[in-house]
Amino acid sequence: MNTPEYLDLVRERLHLPSDYALQKPLGVSKQLISNYRTGKEILSDTVALRVAEIIGMHPGLVVLDMHRQRSKTSEEATIWDDIYKGFRTLLPHAKIERRLSAVR
Repeated sequence: MNTPEYLDLVRERLHLPSDYALQKPLGVSKQLISNYRTGKEILSDTVALRVAEIIGMHPGLVVLDMHRQRSKTSEEATIWDDIYKGFRTLLPHAKIERRLSAVR
């Protein structure tokens, strides 16, 4: 997903009427929200973590998405895409292992 799609999910999850209302839960300025929407800025890792928490997504996936968006070359984007795909593949196994070790 891209930054505007994540902003839309946050707005939906929190039932916010506007992008202006995103400032408080994300802890950013009105100008930064505008820059996110126009593609001038990509979510920082800190903001990506807040977004992940709000939408109930693993923070690693959101952070990896942002790194893919920051890529300057197609080679960089491909590397981040491979990491993202690998992380998505391993994530369900990691959750199962965590649950199993909690039971033991």
